[in-house]
Amino acid sequence: MYTLYYSPGAASVAVHGLLEELGVSYQTELIDTANNEHQGAAYLKLNPTGKIPAMRLETGEVISESAALCLFLADRHPQGGMSPAFDDPKRGPFLQWLMYLTNTLQPADLRFYYSDRYTSAAGDLDAIKEAAQTEIATCWKRIDTHLAAHGPYLLGDRYSAADVFCYMLSTWQDSTPGLYERYPHVKKLADLVSARPAIQRMIQASA
Repeated sequence: MYTLYYSPGAASVAVHGLLEELGVSYQTELIDTANNEHQGAAYLKLNPTGKIPAMRLETGEVISESAALCLFLADRHPQGGMSPAFDDPKRGPFLQWLMYLTNTLQPADLRFYYSDRYTSAAGDLDAIKEAAQTEIATCWKRIDTHLAAHGPYLLGDRYSAADVFCYMLSTWQDSTPGLYERYPHVKKLADLVSARPAIQRMIQASA
């Protein structure tokens, strides 16, 4: 059984949703980030980075990084159909989009939400946030344009773990006010993902 260490609304959302989609046995442990539990000794022993999520495997090993966990789970449970097989032509696009989301869009979001981590000068915070918002908008525009031509999912008609990850990031809207109005094809993807029974179970369980 897997144990997911999570916080509502955090980067654990994609992993939590994927666990439900795959129908595998798991349990959750809530980490109270509002009270800095993720920086406490007990959690740091599990995940020295102090980041959410982390997941304990049945072997006792703990791994982290949301996109890595999504890829690990999707590949480990191929019966769930959440990642294309290694010889599938969709494998390359799947990896491209998952990596784009975690390597380009998510870091820009983090620069907006945690701008103080990127400078020691308080006067730089507004400039960092503004630059981050510009990059975030560019990312969502690229995704929206792709979905308009090739959607409704990132792999066309094929739902995958990349869509769960994209849905998660689309809910972080303080950095992109009016995101769903500005990017209607992203909204369509998010609506399709959030309407799925597995994702609804995840939402209800983490409320």
